[in-house]
Amino acid sequence: MNTAADTIRVLHVDDDPAFAEMVATFLERESDAFAVETATDAAEGRARICEGGIDCVVSDYDMPGRNGIEFLRAVRAERSDLPFVLFTGKGSEEIASEAITAGVTDYLQKGSGTDQYSLLANRIRNAVDQVRAERERERMRERMELALAETDSIIYEIDLESGAISRHGAVESFYPVDTDRIPTRDDFTEHVVHPDDRDRFEAFFERIGTAENGLDTIDYRTNPETGTVRWLRGHAYHDGDDRIIGLVQDVTDRKERQRAIERHNERLEEFTSVVSHDLRNPLNVARGRLELAREGEDPEHFEAVERAHDRMEALIIDLLTLAREGETSAALTDVALDDLIEACWENVETAAATLALEPDGRTEVRLRADERRLRRLLENLVRNSVEHGGEAVTVRVGGLPDGDGFYVEDDGPGIPPDRREDAFSAGYSTNPDGTGFGLSIVQGIVETHGWEIRVVEGDGGGARFEVTGVELVAG
Repeated sequence: MNTAADTIRVLHVDDDPAFAEMVATFLERESDAFAVETATDAAEGRARICEGGIDCVVSDYDMPGRNGIEFLRAVRAERSDLPFVLFTGKGSEEIASEAITAGVTDYLQKGSGTDQYSLLANRIRNAVDQVRAERERERMRERMELALAETDSIIYEIDLESGAISRHGAVESFYPVDTDRIPTRDDFTEHVVHPDDRDRFEAFFERIGTAENGLDTIDYRTNPETGTVRWLRGHAYHDGDDRIIGLVQDVTDRKERQRAIERHNERLEEFTSVVSHDLRNPLNVARGRLELAREGEDPEHFEAVERAHDRMEALIIDLLTLAREGETSAALTDVALDDLIEACWENVETAAATLALEPDGRTEVRLRADERRLRRLLENLVRNSVEHGGEAVTVRVGGLPDGDGFYVEDDGPGIPPDRREDAFSAGYSTNPDGTGFGLSIVQGIVETHGWEIRVVEGDGGGARFEVTGVELVAG
């Protein structure tokens, strides 16, 4: 049983009503999908088409009034995609050529046997199937573009022979590059993909391109030269021929949430480690000294207890800071680095240390930052320089030459190259009185802002901390 969607409604226009009815009978015998109506001239046929619901027109050529070609032109003026088969007993190359020029779908000459009706049925079915398939593809394209607009995704196709790329979706929201500059995959790799991810990106597509019916996924970053670095996830499928089709999604927010969870878990592990080890040591010291104090009156024992309590308090303060860092997003404002570092200098016990702002006593650096967090970052870096560089250390602060951030540098002993990665680890310290959490807190603040930090050797051989990825403010 055929559904309404399967039914093919045919309009047969012929000035011989008996012949038109006979053709209708044979077509409906060929398939119960056919539902045939008849008309005796072009005017009647056009009126029926205007009513709607016709899937294909079969028309004679020689008719009173408008002939079949003129009827075809009138139909094409209003329905460019309606299948139109010219079924005529008057066949000639001239008529066939004229029909093709006018946009006929198919041309069939009337014969004497009944086989012609099977052939006509096939021509009608093929023409209607082709139009319906194209309409469905168009509907699919519209739905796909609507879905892409809602999900901020890109559908792409890559021709493996030429490397040419075709795309559908919100391309501009992913990478603000003129698409004329990236017509091929090689151009895409050069202009859109992050330099550090290009080898991995190329290897991924080489692997997909050589796999039969291969399906895989890759995460990669965008080129910083195109603006803010985003994380993209590309799904690619090799259809077994010379084409790769796929989907690209922006997963930056997902990556940031994942990293936030990882940082939270790291802080939990650090908290567990400190509670089980670092806090236990001064507690044991305090307990032992109190036991000794009960046996005598030496004030040295009470002083040791006080130092143990001071250390526990410092550890608890740093632990709480570390645990809370990253729980809330940064509240960004415009901050003058000069004013803030001078205020931080007053809050830290700097002894005989010297602060030097570069160049010429002012950094002139203004940046977008969470002022409260940036203050703690600077205080921790200054405190680190004083604790490890000595009381007479000089601490220099300035903007980086490339305008990407700022630095805090001292002329102390510095950090050996093989220990620089450990410097930001929780609990790491070369100062026996330090908690080992100062630089770990600094790194957490840097990550909360989306910045990066590294430690290198300063001009005077000391430690130089460079904070990059900072949004600077003019003026």
